[in-house]
Amino acid sequence: NKVLLTDAADLQLVVDQKRIKSFKIEPSSPNRIGFDFVINDLSPLSSVKFELKGGKATVRIAVQAQALPEPFVSRWSEILPYGYPKWKEEERNQLRAKGQAILQVIIDASKNKQKKVVIPPGEYLFHANWSKESTLSDLADLEIIAHGVTFWFEPPLIHGLLFKNCRRVILRGLTIDFTLPCWFQARVTEIDRDSKQVRAKFINGYEARDANGKLETAGNRALMFYDSEGGFINSRHSPGDWAVTNSSDGSLLCQNIKRAGIPAKLRIGDYVVGTLRTGAALRSMECEAMRYEDIQIWSSPGMAVWEGGGVGGNIYHRVRATRRPDTNRLHSFGADIFHLAGADIGPTLDRCELAYGADDNLNIHGKFGRVVKKSDEKSYYLDGSYNVGDTLEFWDQVSVELRGVSKVLSVKKIEDGPSVAINDKYTAKGEVLVTMDRALDLQPLTLVVGGNRSAKGFIVRNCWLHDNFQRTLINGSPNGLIENNTLQNVGHGIIVMFETHGPWMEGPFARNLVIRHNRFLDSPPDDSSIRVCMQPPKGTSYDRRFTSHPVTNLTIHDNFFGRPTGVPIIIHNVSGLRIENNSFDYPENAVIPTGLAPNPSPVNWLYLQDCENFFIKENSTAGADKNWKNEAIHTKTDST
Repeated sequence: NKVLLTDAADLQLVVDQKRIKSFKIEPSSPNRIGFDFVINDLSPLSSVKFELKGGKATVRIAVQAQALPEPFVSRWSEILPYGYPKWKEEERNQLRAKGQAILQVIIDASKNKQKKVVIPPGEYLFHANWSKESTLSDLADLEIIAHGVTFWFEPPLIHGLLFKNCRRVILRGLTIDFTLPCWFQARVTEIDRDSKQVRAKFINGYEARDANGKLETAGNRALMFYDSEGGFINSRHSPGDWAVTNSSDGSLLCQNIKRAGIPAKLRIGDYVVGTLRTGAALRSMECEAMRYEDIQIWSSPGMAVWEGGGVGGNIYHRVRATRRPDTNRLHSFGADIFHLAGADIGPTLDRCELAYGADDNLNIHGKFGRVVKKSDEKSYYLDGSYNVGDTLEFWDQVSVELRGVSKVLSVKKIEDGPSVAINDKYTAKGEVLVTMDRALDLQPLTLVVGGNRSAKGFIVRNCWLHDNFQRTLINGSPNGLIENNTLQNVGHGIIVMFETHGPWMEGPFARNLVIRHNRFLDSPPDDSSIRVCMQPPKGTSYDRRFTSHPVTNLTIHDNFFGRPTGVPIIIHNVSGLRIENNSFDYPENAVIPTGLAPNPSPVNWLYLQDCENFFIKENSTAGADKNWKNEAIHTKTDST
């Protein structure tokens, strides 16, 4: 922090008197420098030093430390065990019976109003078909201690443990895993970039299987890539076809690799992974004030953690969703790692680890309501959840213009309400008849903001999100806080938007959001670390223009951004924006991404489009002349 030089110098990392890494610092270097390093096999007596060496350098350094969760980092090798059980059928039957017995103990404890259940350490086996044999319903005010306990889930590879309609339940110490790999894993033997083909050979035990655990010979899957040492190659989403070409030696061909395609860093001897996409390992449905603490989730055919509906306010404390340590597993999850959706009160994540998924790192969102049909001048059939006294906003689903605001006078549930087509496949149903205090002229499929299901007040702090190709996605949800996190080696950074295309109604608008004290390291290497945009049914805000400002009061301060090749912060259609005291280790020759409006900023770390009422102050970028120290409030910009 605040390195002042009159000459070049070297910042060296020295471990046990051996130089491990060196960083060249020029007089024109950024004011702040950030990096991560991993050193295996340290002893309690090992010394770790930073030494600054320079000939004629005049140097002043102020060190600022940030407390981060302590990650568990293990060496990866193909010769390690793969960490899946090899039970005989008699053993499986015993573990299945043991699993059902412990669920009944938990259910009985709740019925008898016991406060605590301690699960004996050991392994328990469950059938994973839609949680038919692993569901805990209607529990309340119960603490479940499960240190040293592993719940295994066998095919069909769909869901794991489900809490349904539970309240104030604490789960501590549990490990969740599946009995078979939920992805195929193969070593690359040939790369043909012109033909978009990769040839590979399955690693023993990681042959392609379907959700029933049966061997497959062809299909289409999301493909991820890892280097020869097991490191994730940051390559975005690359779906492709695959087929076994020689069953005797495990050869396969991956082809038609689309979207991001074959990563430039992929080499022969690296690895390709193709995932399933079904279900979730740990689910909460219509729950309230749950607390999950010291949980390990080592694999899932779909999501690691999913929650939906209910009052919410659930807490995830030290939940580690990553690949199983000390195994040769390269991957973990077939879909989003955490997908937390549609509760009234948003979740809290504290000191969690999210890694090695096949879709979003994290998706937090509530749900828009929809106008379905007009009943009279003040009454409409709506889908969604509302209470008397709620103030509702109505926004056009295409133009995202405000169509009116009204207060709810009455709510009547409708068993067989009218429907309206969303598209060729999906419809919206009028679940309630809502009477309001004023007449409004509203078209079907108008977005409704207000009421319940907004996931308001979520918190993400002290988390480590790494080694995944997708987003940390905030699809709406007001009053959120994202602080003290590290996003590292991911294909997208924090994306703030909403999605109303297809059947998804992920929203509402991310108002009063604070993003502070986070680190973005190769997050991503070639695009924005923070992007705010809109995604109504017919496109995104970076390929068409909007005049509305549905996102309000966004604060981005005291974050560190590593060295991307794209513009680190891109903001569209926000009113009330503060960007303050951020640091950018950032090249001066940045190029505005294709598709954005012309007129790129000379500061090159920030792109604003169709914003108003924004405040920018004390952001440190590459080169002393690039620092913004403007304390004025800017009223409006088309594109800057």
